[in-house]
Amino acid sequence: MSSSSWSAADRMAARGHQAKEGTMKIFKGIGSGFQKGATGATNMASGARGMTKDLYLFQKSLRDMIKGIRACRDKEEEFINAEMTRIHKEIKSPDPKTKCVALQKITYLHMSGHDMGWCSFHCIEVMSQSRFALKHTGYLAAQQSFLDNTDVLLLITNLLKKDLASTNAHEAGFALDCLANVMTPDLARDLVADIFSLLNSTRSYLRKKATLVLYKAFLRYPEALRPAFARLTERLEDEDASVVSAVVTVLCELCIHNPQNYLPMAPTFYKLLQTSTNNWMTIKLVRMFGHLSPLEPRLGKKLVDPLTQIMATTPAKSLLFECIRTVTKGLNNHTSLVKLAVEKLRDFVEEPDPNLKFLGLRALQDLLQTHPRAVAEHKKTIFRCLQEGDFTIQLTALQLIEGMATRRNLSDTVAHLLLIVQGAEQPFRDHLVGCVLNMCQADRYARLSDFSWYVTVLADLARVPESNHGKQVGAQLIDVTTRVEASREDAVAALRPLLTDPSLLEDKPANNTISDALLAAAYITGEHAQYVHNRPELIEALLHPKVINLPVTVQQVYVQALLKVFGHAGRKMPGEEEEDSSEEEMEEE
Repeated sequence: MSSSSWSAADRMAARGHQAKEGTMKIFKGIGSGFQKGATGATNMASGARGMTKDLYLFQKSLRDMIKGIRACRDKEEEFINAEMTRIHKEIKSPDPKTKCVALQKITYLHMSGHDMGWCSFHCIEVMSQSRFALKHTGYLAAQQSFLDNTDVLLLITNLLKKDLASTNAHEAGFALDCLANVMTPDLARDLVADIFSLLNSTRSYLRKKATLVLYKAFLRYPEALRPAFARLTERLEDEDASVVSAVVTVLCELCIHNPQNYLPMAPTFYKLLQTSTNNWMTIKLVRMFGHLSPLEPRLGKKLVDPLTQIMATTPAKSLLFECIRTVTKGLNNHTSLVKLAVEKLRDFVEEPDPNLKFLGLRALQDLLQTHPRAVAEHKKTIFRCLQEGDFTIQLTALQLIEGMATRRNLSDTVAHLLLIVQGAEQPFRDHLVGCVLNMCQADRYARLSDFSWYVTVLADLARVPESNHGKQVGAQLIDVTTRVEASREDAVAALRPLLTDPSLLEDKPANNTISDALLAAAYITGEHAQYVHNRPELIEALLHPKVINLPVTVQQVYVQALLKVFGHAGRKMPGEEEEDSSEEEMEEE
């Protein structure tokens, strides 16, 4: 019995041993499988890195794309479409370098008008990179493409906070540059404290940028101005001149919006004006005083000496013009300054540079309302500007001439303009005609002393080819002859050549609006037919076959005038009746 029991025990032990060995084999198989899987995953990751590396190696750079665009002038659109397809693939790459190059290319294409709003999230990905060159590209792309309604703008708040607090001054500078271009009310509210803290930076580079970016923050989030104002004005005493200049620039822009709030700072600004050696800062200070001086008359008296010294000594045209503009707008009650400003403006108008010439004419326009006599002294110089080839300068000079017209010089001015009309080309010729009409019609013809002379002027203006003022000329002819009885006989005589000239009836571009003047001439002649000389000749002219080329409304007036002139054909003119009666009296005696 014992032998059988031992055999049973042995059998059970043998079975347990076999089971243990089977379990170990299972675990070994599982471990082997895991090892093979890890090896496969490693191989896959290595292959992915290899593919990404290959993609970067074979990726076109920004320079390659630009060369390709220049080389495919005939198929530029097709080339750009192919590049856009490539960029869409490259910008999704996990490799930062590949993504950065793709972002550079789409930013370049965006400057040519192509949309890059679809890759705004990829811009943020590149902006968040730690490498300096990649971050720079991301910030540049964001400045170019982000708008107020860009969805991902809220995602860059923390990124900007981090970079604004960076120990790398250039990274903080990138953040400030980007913020200046993409500032929104939300970003201004969340980041104004971070910008404000940079005013105390040890780097003047960051203090200057932070000062300028604060202005954008104030515009988008005005509530930030009051708590930041004291610290901002403290920077006027900064040891770095560029920071002081930036503060003055910001205060100048704020002063333009509400000058009353900055009037208490006038002594500080005056001190800076006297000590400034920076032309740009001086320009901003002078501009501020131009807005402050109308609010405080005593300030104008203080500014006479420094502005006189600047205008007399500075070689900088930009600073000189800013001083002149300040005089014309806020200090025009100081005669000595005005005289000096007008003398300097003459130099501007006589400059060969058309930009300076234009600025001089515009400044003279500002002085025209308050000092017309001072401007009139340069009338000949202004008239010479009408012969310039620059259309803008011609128009500005013409506006000045129209403003200088008075009852005393009107006839000379009109005669001069009529001479220029003969050699002028469109559209300036049309502006000359309009200027003459406006000068003479102003204030219900208040400047006119001889209406018969004006009727002859209107008759001359009616003959100006391709004029767009035919209707206005005709309306003034009728208006003048209706109002002024003494001008009617002269009007009939002056308008007769218009009605008897068959060339004016031809259908050609030069006679586009002559029909309106002919309508007025026919109407006046018909209404005052008693003053018509040589009526048969006029009747023949009114019956000319080419009259059919005129509009129907003009033909109707021609018919009415014809009947009225024909009705007076058997009558004698008023002067002739007086002569006949005097001859009869002499015969009776």
